[in-house]
This record gives sequence, C-alpha cells and structure tokens, in this order.
Amino acid sequence: MKNKRSKLQIYYDIISAIQSDKQSNGEVSKTRIQQKCNTSYDKLIKYIQEMEEKNLLKNNTDLEVTELGYRFFDDYSKVNNMINEITERLS
Repeated sequence: MKNKRSKLQIYYDIISAIQSDKQSNGEVSKTRIQQKCNTSYDKLIKYIQEMEEKNLLKNNTDLEVTELGYRFFDDYSKVNNMINEITERLS
C-alpha cells in the first residue's frame, strides 16, 4: 500500500521538479513537472495556484520559485533529513 503524501510533501516535490527542469532544459514544462511529481495535471494546476497564493511560486510566462519557496524547500529538506536520521537510529 502506498503512503499518501502530505500537501507539504507535494509542494516540496513541485519545487524540486521545477529546479530540476530549469537546470536540465532552461525552461519549465508543466507536463514534465506533472510527470516528475506523479500527479494528475488538474491537481498540479490546483497545487500551483495554492503555492502562488502562499507566495511560494510565481506563475508568469514560466514557473519560478520565490525566495519564500526556496526557504520552504530548504527547511523541509532539513526536517526530512532529521526524521530520516531518527528513523535510522531506531531501526
């Protein structure tokens, strides 16, 4: 059974996919983001709108991660790493 991802995990996945797509292709494709995040296109659009409202992304001609979005990404990465370390210690 697959674990259901939290909304924060999906936000993290979207930002990660945007960064990866920009590095690889120089531009961001919503279809590639959708595939990398393993979500439907309509849900991706909903998440992007939510992330814009929270000032994590700018959706002009191209998707851009804001400063707040990068801070969220870094903080979420740190928390995830801490959880993984604790899990390893308890295994």
